[in-house]
Formats: sequence, structure tokens, C-alpha cells
Amino acid sequence: MKCIFFLFFLVIMNLNIAQVSPIIPAPVVYQELNESLNFDGDLLVNFIGLSTNLQEQITHLAAIYHGIQFSNFSSGPKISFKKLENVKQDSYSINVSNEIVISFSSDVSCYYAFISLMQLIETTSSGFKLKKCFVKDYPKFSWRGLHLDVSRHFFTVEEVKKYIDLMSLYKFNTFHWHLTDDQGWRIEIKNFPKLTEIGGWRDSTMNNHYSTKPRTYTRHKYGGYYTQEQIKEVVAYANSKFVTIVPEIEMPGHSRAALAAYPEYSCTGIQQGVEGLWGVFDDIFCSKEETILFLQKILDEVILLFPGKYIHVGGDEAPKTRWEKCTNCQKVMHENNLKNEHQLQSYFIQRMDKYLTEKGRKLIGWDEILEGGLSSNAAVMSWRGFEGGVEAASQEHEVVMTPGSHCYFDHYQGKGSNEPIAIGGFTPLEKVYEFNPIPNQLNKKYEPYILGGQANVWTEYISDFDKVEYMVYPRALALSQALWCLEKPSFNAFKNVLMDKHLPFLKKMKVHYAKTIFSPKIEWEKSKKGVQFNIKSNDQGEIYEVESSEIKNNKISKMNFNVLQDECIEINRSEKDQINYTYYVRSKNDSSTTQFNIQATSSLGAPVKYITQPSASYNSGSLTLVDGQHGSLPWKRNEWIGFDTTEIDIEIDLLKRQKYKQLNVSFLSDEHSWIHFPEWIEVFYLRKGKWKHCSGPVQFSYLQSEQVRSFQIELNKPTRNVLVKIKSLTVIPNGLPGAGHIPWTFIDEIEVVK
Repeated sequence: MKCIFFLFFLVIMNLNIAQVSPIIPAPVVYQELNESLNFDGDLLVNFIGLSTNLQEQITHLAAIYHGIQFSNFSSGPKISFKKLENVKQDSYSINVSNEIVISFSSDVSCYYAFISLMQLIETTSSGFKLKKCFVKDYPKFSWRGLHLDVSRHFFTVEEVKKYIDLMSLYKFNTFHWHLTDDQGWRIEIKNFPKLTEIGGWRDSTMNNHYSTKPRTYTRHKYGGYYTQEQIKEVVAYANSKFVTIVPEIEMPGHSRAALAAYPEYSCTGIQQGVEGLWGVFDDIFCSKEETILFLQKILDEVILLFPGKYIHVGGDEAPKTRWEKCTNCQKVMHENNLKNEHQLQSYFIQRMDKYLTEKGRKLIGWDEILEGGLSSNAAVMSWRGFEGGVEAASQEHEVVMTPGSHCYFDHYQGKGSNEPIAIGGFTPLEKVYEFNPIPNQLNKKYEPYILGGQANVWTEYISDFDKVEYMVYPRALALSQALWCLEKPSFNAFKNVLMDKHLPFLKKMKVHYAKTIFSPKIEWEKSKKGVQFNIKSNDQGEIYEVESSEIKNNKISKMNFNVLQDECIEINRSEKDQINYTYYVRSKNDSSTTQFNIQATSSLGAPVKYITQPSASYNSGSLTLVDGQHGSLPWKRNEWIGFDTTEIDIEIDLLKRQKYKQLNVSFLSDEHSWIHFPEWIEVFYLRKGKWKHCSGPVQFSYLQSEQVRSFQIELNKPTRNVLVKIKSLTVIPNGLPGAGHIPWTFIDEIEVVK
């Protein structure tokens, strides 16, 4: 009998593995039968034992998902609730037979269970259908967060509430509210009214992108702030949706708005306005005692407004330029036996950590707070990769992973020419879905210190709430899978459920989500004669039209053709001169366009050997350097190869020994992102098995206003192989963002012309 039961259990478990749940994030267990429960628009619900808030939220959920109402006279199925004891935190189950039973361990798990139930219900011509099924679920991580920067651009109370409402529907439980920065102070502090009277408003806002030269500005007053009563209102609203708010009060850097109001707490005391330019600025809070006390009084009011455990104090991107020359800061260093300004920042954060700990709260900050020594009770939010999180967890500190590579939703998500301007980088839906907050290099015994993860939404280039939604959705749904699921379904399974069920729901909720998921998937690879790309239609069988043009010897030729799916288009390397191609891939359904330009030279698709390995965060493969496509501005992660070393060696096999005219190589400059042009470059050619100088080290010259520089070196030597050696700056100079760190060197295209 035991064997029969065991076999039956295996069959059920195997059936569960094969079944795909319509719930996002996907549950731990989902088992469905081939029977359904059908009903009209009413349900009978037994609310006994549920809190008033839960009753209100459940009624609201039923209305927004399906327009379902609860009635004591309903002929439809009955929903009953059962409290669970001694189970995993926030766990729940749903059992659908001839009635619906929701078992839950807490109010929040009951809320999540009802959301899942609403996602299971299907609309039919005569009412509703619900497959008979069993769901068992609980979250993998306790911190499932979304962040919103309201300092660069301000959003109303109602917009913030909608942000919280949407995130709660996908089981996010932490809202990181970035309330202060250089460009605006957004929270009323009654003891210091000038923080909002002056710091809440700027006189100008930069147009276009940070890298655009010359810069231009819109000259009018911009800003806003939340009163303490409005803050309480938002906190109460979030609490009703089972979302905890973590407020961020930036210190010691990103403080220009505060210093515009109270310049006496800077190192210089000079009056300056609120910044209208994005970036990192030298003027930060002074480390003197008066500033420490000023900030602690601010935190006193913040603590009263936000009942959650964590208070975020920033701690990122704080240049030490002013501290190095400030007599007050140097005095603090001397009195506390601090060796350098990094230890001074650690002292600054330690003071805040001790103060918050005494108030019963916990400090959390960006991973720069590790520099100079991590404060004893601090938690770390790791944004510059996974390394800071690994270091903090290894020191037994709590960690929230939010690396820019996967979790920065201000990055581009599509390659189409219709994508709105963004700060840069490239984080598509697939990349977000790959995210795992626990990195492979972390020792297993420290894994419990990883609380979870979150996505960050910085709003330099997000000026209205429609665009906030565009940047966040549907990427937030991919992140919810990464933070909730014990084992994620395949990306294709997730995408099918997303497109079939959840995008229609977002549309119904009037969410301005991005439609890049409908764009063609263009895959590049090397071919025998150059490169080729494959255009793959999405799962909806979309048809794409491709238009191409060719410029050769100043003559333009065009051709058009339709692509259904799996179409391969080959581009041959040029035996002489250069041929320019332009391709437009248009969706026939929504008219979105993906455009790319290709310059065919002798090196198109040539084998590339990285003698110096690129950074794993900025390595889209060796083909990137010889695919004929030049990186655009603002830069995207997938268009450039990034190195964080001072010397770079790259070898190219041109496949044929002959005389080549010159070599061109392109570099990127973005000082705000710590990306700098190199100091010099030299090229070698291979002759009889030995590398010979083609030219000595050539000093890199450029105009300060340039963001992309293409450097040309004459070859005029018969060879098959060339070696490119690049020497970068040893460290970033003082006065620039990232001073003292090794700069990034970003290379795009290496072209060899015959």
C-alpha cells in the first residue's frame, strides 16, 4: 500500500513539474486537474476571522481583476479562509474543488493568496472559469523591493500610491523611497523648513542627455515636496498593501539641495543653488560635529514618520575633494586617529549607525559604506556589482543585492530606435530574469545574510509617471520571479504567461508598459565571409518587414523583403574600402522599428582574441568589436566592451596575409560613469612569428567635449595578425567622479581597412 501511495505521489509531482502556472510570481507547487469550476459574477465569501483591512483589500482585488462582487445570495462557489500554524513565514495554499479554500499563515500571506486566486480565474462568454487545482506557496527572499527616485523628478502622492499598488500585486514588499539628492529635497522637516522652501526647488533642469555637448537647460522653477501629513498618508496606504517603506536621506554626498538651504553645513559655507545638472558634485556635507547633529535631528523626524526597521542613509558617490582641504574635516581626522578620508566617511556613517541603533532602527547604505571599514550594525545595498554584497555578507552583515547589471531599470530595455532616452546601459527583460541575489562566489554559510534584492529607478531621464511605468513594467514581473520563486520556470514559459495573461491585465489597469517584448530577436554571429544576423519572430507569430540600403562608392541601392521567422541575412567583409549598410526591421503590428548601421571593412567578423579579459559586466563577446556597428550615445551596455585594467591587449586574425592601409579603433568617454579615454595606443603586426612595431606608442589626443573618439593608426604592412596595445590612466584624477579609482576603458569597434 505504501508503494502504491509513493508511486501516486511521484505521478502528481511529475505532473506538477510539467504544468505551467498562470500565476506571477510562480508558486512553489501548482497542480491542476482537467475539471473547472464555472460561475457568474458573484461569489459567496466567509470573512470570519479576517481583519477589516484584509476584507477591504480582498474586496478591492476582486473588483479590479474581474469586477467580481461578494454576495450572501450568490449561487457561485464559496470562498472560505483557514489560519495555518507552524508553517514557513508568509506561506499559503489554495485548494479549488467545488469550493475554494484559502489557507494562510499571516495577513500578508492571505493577501498574496487572494492575488494568486484572481490570477487563476479566466473570463468566459458566460461568466468565469477556474480550473480545479492546488497551490502551495511561500517566498524565497524576505526583501523584495522596488525603488523610486523622486528627487530628480517629482511625483505626486497619487502617483506614488499607484506605484505601491502595482508592486504589491506582484508580491513586492519593500518600497525604497529616494527622497533627497542634489536636485531636490522632497520631505518636510519641521525643524529645518528651508530644506523644502529652498532645497525643494531648482531654477533650471538640464535638457537632453548628460553627455550632450554643449549642454542646454530649461530655465524655470521645478520641484515639490511631501508634507509630513502626506508622508503619513502614503505610509498608511503602503501598510494596507503590506508594503514597508524604506526612506533614503542621502549623506554625506548627493547633498547639494540640502546645502543650498543650509550652506553652513558644507565645508566651504558658500551659498549655491539646487543643482539642475545630473552627476556627482564635490560639495558634500562637512564631517564636523555641527553637521552630524544637524543630520541626526533630521533623522529624528524621519524615524517618527516611517515605522519600518531600516533607514537608508545613501553613502554613495561622495567625492573627498572638499574634505581633503577642509580644516574642520582634517581636525576630525586628527582627533579620531583616522588615516584618510575614506576612514573619515566610515566615521561619519558609524556615527549615524550608532544613533539609529539607539533609536531602535537599522542603518542601510550603498556599498561605498564598506570603504574605510563597515559600521558594526549596518546593512549594505550592493549596487556596483555583487562584490560589495559578498564582502558585507562575509562579514556577517545583512545585504540587499541590487547590481546595475540586472536591477537598474533606468537602463535601456530595447534596441529599437523608438526607445525613449535613458541614462545608458542595457538591461532587457531576459537579463532581469537571470538575476540571482545569491552569487556563486559566496560561501554557503553566509547565504542567510542575503535578504533579497530590488530594482532601482533613477529618474534623471524619467520626467513623468507614464515613463516610470514604461521603465518598470514588465521588467518588474521578471524581477518578482527572481525574488519569490524557489525555482523559476524557463524564460520562455514566463514570457508566454506574461504575454497571454499579465500584459492584458496591465493594459486594463492603464499601465504604460514597454512593448519591447514584441520586438524581433536579432541574433548576431560570425560567418565565413563576415557576419550574419537572424531575425526571430516572437511567440505571437509576428511578421517583420526589413528594409536595407547599401552605400558603395557614393552610390545608394535599396531593397525590401518580408521576414516571417528564422531569416538569416549575411553581410560580407569588404575586400577594399568600406561599404555602409543600414537595416530597418519594422513590426507590422505595432509599427515599432529597430534600426542598425553596419560598416563592412576587412576586419568584419574577424576572430578576436582577448589577451586582456574584459570585465564580466561589460563583455558582450568578441564579435562586438568587429560586427561593423558603432556604439551610439547615450551608450548601451551591449554596444561596448568594458575593461577595468590599466593595460589592454587585443589580437585580431584578419584571415588573409596582405597589405592593410590602416586600423581604426573607437573609445568612449563618460566621466560621470568613470569611463575615460586611454593615454596612448600602439599597434604591432606579426611577421615570421614575431610581433613588430607598426608604430611607436601614440599619445591619445582629443577635445574635452568629445564623448566618442575614433583613433586611426597607419599600417601599410603585409600581415595577417595585428596586436592592439592600449594604456589607460592609472587612476582617475582628483576632482572627477571616482577619483583615486582605476578608470573604465570602453572600446567599441576595431576596423582594419585595406
